[in-house]
Amino acid sequence: MSLDRYDYKNLTDYLQHLYQCTPFSRDGIEHPVTVYYPSEVQIRDVDSILDPYPPTQEDTDFAAYDRSYLYTLQNSKPALFNGRTFTLKFIRERPLRMRASLGHYFDMLATCASLEHELRDAVAEGWMRAPSRAQYHRHVDPTEAIMRGMRRSAAIGIGTLTVFNDNGIYKTILARRSNKTAFDSGMFHVLPAMMFQPTTPNFTYPEQEWSIKHQVLREVLEEMFNMPEEHAPTDWDFFYQHPAMIYLQDLMDTGRAHLYVTGIVLNLLTLRPEVSTLLLIHDADWYARITAPDSDMPFMTADETLADSVVVAPMMTDDVFLAHFPDDLHLRMPAQATATMWLGIDLARQEIMRRA
Repeated sequence: MSLDRYDYKNLTDYLQHLYQCTPFSRDGIEHPVTVYYPSEVQIRDVDSILDPYPPTQEDTDFAAYDRSYLYTLQNSKPALFNGRTFTLKFIRERPLRMRASLGHYFDMLATCASLEHELRDAVAEGWMRAPSRAQYHRHVDPTEAIMRGMRRSAAIGIGTLTVFNDNGIYKTILARRSNKTAFDSGMFHVLPAMMFQPTTPNFTYPEQEWSIKHQVLREVLEEMFNMPEEHAPTDWDFFYQHPAMIYLQDLMDTGRAHLYVTGIVLNLLTLRPEVSTLLLIHDADWYARITAPDSDMPFMTADETLADSVVVAPMMTDDVFLAHFPDDLHLRMPAQATATMWLGIDLARQEIMRRA
């Protein structure tokens, strides 16, 4: 359910007041997220924001659990999978670090996604009433909740803005989510966007699997090259021999592509963190190769994306970029994706100009 400008502002104001935090702002519009920024030395080392201690089992003593919302999703979207997730324990700001636990996807839906669903329903009815959120905050103070994942399953997401060189013009990719997703269906999102989760079912290789870079590379293959999703692989590196992965790794190893971290975005609607990243590809051969009619690694979206919704837009100026989308693009995007998009665009412009 999309919001209008008035409701979006009211919702942001309400959450800003409740959590006493600074909302992310762009072009005079405040968004219902707050951002924790990496230091300069961390930006080029995406895994530097992860605590070195591997995640351990989550405490399941949840303060509020919306079983009705969970059952509704399970019945309406029977393909949903209750996979393992990395969930927030706490965020430390200087230097930026995030410690995590091991949780399950369905617990996230019932304790976090349900909070946003409740608020959107309340706004649609014309009043700000959030009983589940109030119940949660009887146990966890709001100012503590934005730094700690206590008494909820705050599954960590990752959003990656992909920016690439198309014959000398740098462009980025957005696409709309399909009804295959549990939430945010029909909304524009960065590509790829993902749940941060173990690769193997039992988290067998913690040193390799507790890695943002590893997760982003896997999701690039799944969401941009339609590699089938593996729910229970035995090996953590099962996808590294994919032709598109070998090619991208070579670009990164030789400085023709880079992966950056631009922040941890805390979505105040869901109380879930999302790692914001930028994949910047300078080599013009990459896009030419994946879009060639006879490509050996063709660009192809997964079922979670509406195939005819992909928008490739020049991004060096705001006006040119936004001209490719409907008015009020932020009302048609998840709030954390809006922050990831602008953080990535700003950093990409800096890096492109520095390289020129």
